[in-house]
Amino acid sequence: MPLKIKNIVTVGGGTGSYTVLSGLKNLKDVSLTAVVSMADNGGSTRILRDELGVLPPGDVRQCLVALSEHTDTVRKMMNYRFDDGKLKSHSFGNILLATLEKVTGDFGKGVEVASEILKVKGMVVPVTKNKTDLCAQLGDGHSICGQIEVDKANFQKRGLKKIYFSSRVQLNPNAKKAILRADYIIIGPGTYFESLVPNLIVPGFKEAIGRTKAKIILPVNLTNKKGHTLHWKASDYVKNTEKYLGRPIDIILINSQSPSPAQVRRYKLKEGDGVLVKDDLSDSRAVRRPLISHVLVKYDKNDSRQKFRSFIRHDSQKIAKCVEEIIKKKR
Repeated sequence: MPLKIKNIVTVGGGTGSYTVLSGLKNLKDVSLTAVVSMADNGGSTRILRDELGVLPPGDVRQCLVALSEHTDTVRKMMNYRFDDGKLKSHSFGNILLATLEKVTGDFGKGVEVASEILKVKGMVVPVTKNKTDLCAQLGDGHSICGQIEVDKANFQKRGLKKIYFSSRVQLNPNAKKAILRADYIIIGPGTYFESLVPNLIVPGFKEAIGRTKAKIILPVNLTNKKGHTLHWKASDYVKNTEKYLGRPIDIILINSQSPSPAQVRRYKLKEGDGVLVKDDLSDSRAVRRPLISHVLVKYDKNDSRQKFRSFIRHDSQKIAKCVEEIIKKKR
């Protein structure tokens, strides 16, 4: 008797979702949907948003590439960044998605067309189809808007009252549908206030999470961000995420392996002490596995946002193997 297909939904932003999806797409008997943040306003994405009035394509592009079963050449083409001329720093994939939004008149439809072109295994769904900016209200009442400004803000020094959007948004109906029919929902990993929270605060998201019968999986971040989550422990990620979700997390994935000395040295130069997330949980929901990648990340010199990206990341195949173990155990 054939096994029932399991519906897995990932929730996050660019690099984190890319990592998870790259591994999950190789699993058998699963159907994948990536629900993607629409808060990005940096680099190539910012220029396309400002000049063309399109929704941010960057994070969606990364998810499409992760799930693409096309040739390596086509995947590299999607991520290719021009290094000179008026297109300098733009990725081909961002331009393609912006073009498809203009041609179809709808970003979601454009993503569907791109999925067909790239032979995507699964679906990539923007969490909202509304144009907006991510904002933060600081402890002194002052507000800042734009993901890049939020990224640079020091919440731990100035305080953080709330993360919100500059205009009214609503949950994409396709995202709601995916959440309600999911068997497992994986939230993260990713930069907490820029990649994860912008999904969790979309009106309708919390309500859909409250109605789904899916098991919620949280892969705890490997590293903390200076000014945002520095010195956070695993319990802080669980507590804060559950606050946004309004329900408990079912399974907590925690990395049990240390980064290499080279990774630690490189990252501490950027973020300082307190960067590695400590495992302080005594919780039956915790699943501990070696989940870290020991590859030293090399950046594209034409990527204007490379300084914002993490040096220490999860390993795609290790995450996928862990999720597969969880699914088989539940079966």
